Amino acid sequence: MKVITIATDVEHPFLRRLLAPSCEAVGLELVVLAADQKGFRPRDKRACLTDHLTRHVAPDELIVFTDAYDTMFLRGEEYLRTAYAAFSQPVVFSAESNSWPLGSVGLALHRDPPVRPYPYLNSGGFIGVAGDILALCARYPTPPSERFPLLDQLRTHGFDADRLYGPSDQYYWTLVRLLEPDTVGLDNGAVLFENFAPAVTNFCELSRWSSDFRARGRQAPSYRREYARLQTRLQTPSGAAQVHFASSLTKAVVLDLLDEGQLPSWLTEVLPR
Repeated sequence: MKVITIATDVEHPFLRRLLAPSCEAVGLELVVLAADQKGFRPRDKRACLTDHLTRHVAPDELIVFTDAYDTMFLRGEEYLRTAYAAFSQPVVFSAESNSWPLGSVGLALHRDPPVRPYPYLNSGGFIGVAGDILALCARYPTPPSERFPLLDQLRTHGFDADRLYGPSDQYYWTLVRLLEPDTVGLDNGAVLFENFAPAVTNFCELSRWSSDFRARGRQAPSYRREYARLQTRLQTPSGAAQVHFASSLTKAVVLDLLDEGQLPSWLTEVLPR
């Protein structure tokens, strides 16, 4: 088993101080694929990953993909293999509280009731055999939006989901998962992956919070609010193998808590002293 991530900045503090040492501590082999930062978009992760899997990984090898700048691992290969074996689908994705990036449109694409506590796909972590992942990428070389009548209808009204969300890897995998429920599963119960991003009802909130943080830094009300939320949230340990601090605010808070010695012991016990 290998853990694979893609980084345009191999010296990023989250990768260097949290992801890499946590993988080492729990005995996971982390493979960092360096990508050119110029013009890189989240959807380019898929091309980097498929190229690496095709050239360097056996088709029957189990791999875990993880985001580089906001994740860390708490449990190793034995746990991952056992938890993965309980799923009926060969590829299993992390899940989250928010229907991102499609928002309300994404809710309308989901015909089944939401499975709590994490109903919607998150592409920051997934596990599967290399050959199965490559087969999905070959079957769907681009986001399969034409398979969804609602997206076609919205396109006639000027709402082009491919144009708006095409750069998002999560958009691509959300559509693929909706078409391939027997192949692509979701970790709705956070057995393998747990997402600690804030849940929002209005997706404009996240953009406003990020803009507020960029403009005012640690003095921004959005930063102080997220700092308080995360301190409370982290009082409950995760039972997952990977934890994901998605959103620019959340990962900034985690790095600050690390510097301040305020991260809880269930996180820091996998880090070097």
